Amino acid sequence: MTSIEEEVISYVALTGDLDTVVGQAGGITTDHFLDPETRKVFSSILAFKADFGEPPTPEVIHRDHPNFPFSEDSSGPIEYLLRELHEQRRRTIIDLGMGAVGEALDRGGSEAALPLLRMMLAQATTAAVGSREVDYAATGAQRLDVYRQARDNPGELLGIPTGFKFLDAATLGIQPQQMIVLTGLAKSCKTTVMLGMTRSAYDYGAKPLLVSFEMPYQEIARRLDGFLARVNPKKLQTGQISAKEWRQLEAALTDPLGEQPYIVTEDRAGAMTIAGLQTKIDQLSPSVIFVDGAYFLFDEISRESQTPIALTNISRGLKRLALNNDIPVVVTTQSLSHKVGAKGLTVNSLGYTSAWGQDADLVVGMEATDEDFIYRMKVLASRNAPPQEHLISISWEPPQFEEAEVEADLPY
Repeated sequence: MTSIEEEVISYVALTGDLDTVVGQAGGITTDHFLDPETRKVFSSILAFKADFGEPPTPEVIHRDHPNFPFSEDSSGPIEYLLRELHEQRRRTIIDLGMGAVGEALDRGGSEAALPLLRMMLAQATTAAVGSREVDYAATGAQRLDVYRQARDNPGELLGIPTGFKFLDAATLGIQPQQMIVLTGLAKSCKTTVMLGMTRSAYDYGAKPLLVSFEMPYQEIARRLDGFLARVNPKKLQTGQISAKEWRQLEAALTDPLGEQPYIVTEDRAGAMTIAGLQTKIDQLSPSVIFVDGAYFLFDEISRESQTPIALTNISRGLKRLALNNDIPVVVTTQSLSHKVGAKGLTVNSLGYTSAWGQDADLVVGMEATDEDFIYRMKVLASRNAPPQEHLISISWEPPQFEEAEVEADLPY
């Protein structure tokens, strides 16, 4: 009797349909194959597809794995087989996790067990693939209502405003399940732009979660306070502030900003992995998450950090976070100076892996110009907008963003 793992491999070999298995709807990876032999076969299928653009035939698989038991009979449709693979993996994660939690509880008490319990729950959660099947043929009336609203409210954003007219015109707002990447060389103000986006999201009524591996909380708070009170953040640090500026600061910080929380986590160790970020999302339920310095994340699959394979896995993991949690994920990452050519920053300038450009719904580049405090904001890659650029200024006396008028072209 063949196993579920063998049936999935047989399906791929006999139909040539690998996309259903490994695509967004299936979400199957080598981690889902618990048997070492079937994992080896599936790994060779993925390698063959990467080399030749299509999965191998049964004859090719049999040549490399002569003992693999192909089966034309199946215990159910491919959707059932994939669901069972996911269930099998979640059960294994929970079984192994509970064993490790029990041992840690016996050795070191709850303080030792809780981190393992959180990690196990996060891994089990991210291993699940949500099912969102929609009958296109039967939902025309609902789509018509959406289109009618767009007709009656031309130019209205579909998602959370970015705080920048240029980006809002290009994207119609950042939307659930999207991954947005901000990139640039060092000192290109990408973190400052991200902070502007977090504040715009908050003012819109969203509940942001900011995880920064670039700045301590005190510096983040000073910059946000400076923009809020229109006082140079450097003055807040040095205390060289005028009476008028102090009144502005008091007025800005005396009352709560709004009803919803605006969370900045200082638990960098707890958020250092994709599983850790998932745990934060489970705990705090943000409506948008911002990760400043995503290249610092540690990859639990390769057990590496800041290597090409680690960053590829991290990029894919961040996109899964957006999809599985139905929220936007906005991150900053590095570009490399030796990958910046005559045309300046391009999508190929991103550091160490092409996955950032492949996985993101929008890649925005920040470039310094020859003029102080003037920056070039560039749409480097987008699913819905052509490459384009716009100049913005970031001034500190008082702190504010300024940009020229933007032509509201449709982002297609």
